[in-house]
Amino acid sequence: MRITDVRVFLHYSVWRNITFVRIDTDEGITGIGEATIRNKETAVKAAIENHLKPMVIGMSPFDIEKFFQMAFIRDAWRNGAVFNTAISGIETAMWDIIGQKLGQPVCNLIGGKLRDRIPVYANSWFEGAKTADDFAEAAVNVVKKGFKAIKWDPLKTLPADAPEAKRVDAGIRCLEAVRNAVGDDIELFIELHGSLSYDGALRYAIRSEKYNPGFLEEPMHPDDFTGYRKLAMKSNVPIAAGERYFTRFSHRALNEEGFYSIVQPDLQHCGGILETRKIASAAETYGLKFAPHNSGGPVGTMASVMADCPSPNFFYQEFSIENFDLSERFFRKGLDYSNGCINVSDTRPGLGLIPDWEAIEKEDYRHIQTF
Repeated sequence: MRITDVRVFLHYSVWRNITFVRIDTDEGITGIGEATIRNKETAVKAAIENHLKPMVIGMSPFDIEKFFQMAFIRDAWRNGAVFNTAISGIETAMWDIIGQKLGQPVCNLIGGKLRDRIPVYANSWFEGAKTADDFAEAAVNVVKKGFKAIKWDPLKTLPADAPEAKRVDAGIRCLEAVRNAVGDDIELFIELHGSLSYDGALRYAIRSEKYNPGFLEEPMHPDDFTGYRKLAMKSNVPIAAGERYFTRFSHRALNEEGFYSIVQPDLQHCGGILETRKIASAAETYGLKFAPHNSGGPVGTMASVMADCPSPNFFYQEFSIENFDLSERFFRKGLDYSNGCINVSDTRPGLGLIPDWEAIEKEDYRHIQTF
């Protein structure tokens, strides 16, 4: 079996564009991947069409490692969000083809299932929320959908240019409001988008303890290793990070620093399914939990789920609630969600999705710039 064509399709969704990748083969099996990235989707599309497509035409979709060696390892100017996202989109589609050819879900080909229900935490559930009360109301509504865990940035109740101390105070009030609204049985994960200084992060971490958040994600800039080391020694709230680091090579530095408890590679940016599985395995040797970051659509979600299934250190999977709509819009057989989990079945080969290519090929791209 050989790859005969690669195409890319862009679709607007709420706050950024979803990027689907289609790979065709000479046996009539078509695979789908996703290469969604905020603000840089046209660069990713160009990288796939102009650089990676010529590389993979004529290649066997089974040559996953060969593709990664050619596209990343042997590339003198490797790394970076755009090109790694392009690599990930193609690699994911190749796995989808392999699974369909063999009649197996991808997870069965990279270690098998330690679990067939993947717990997911909700994100993007707070659209339009501005006050602590708005977030609390939205949190109650999303919990009604069966989610046992949710994540958000509680600092968003004030503008980004507000004084840090006031943002921290407002962020604690928002956390308190959400905790009081949903009760103690719901996991609350805090996303801080790397926006605080060490002093602000420490203040937030200490004051947040009484509300028992499951983790603080990127409280400071991801390259502030000195600040993270100090924070880790003083915070009783687990620290999560890793979405802005790519491949096992960059994650090695994070693991060796030893300041975080939960590793969060984003499969759509870090090299694909196999590379994410390698990152999870490396993190396991450091005693770290594995909770993939995922701000993408249904394909990125299912690709992450495939890496989650065989990973002993898996913790939670991120899930944007807009995926319910995307699943219905673009797939004849979409996500199998129930009661806070994505279900994985041996009867659904590849990524377990059946795309509606007619819908996907009618692009709905919009130029937007978000910060």
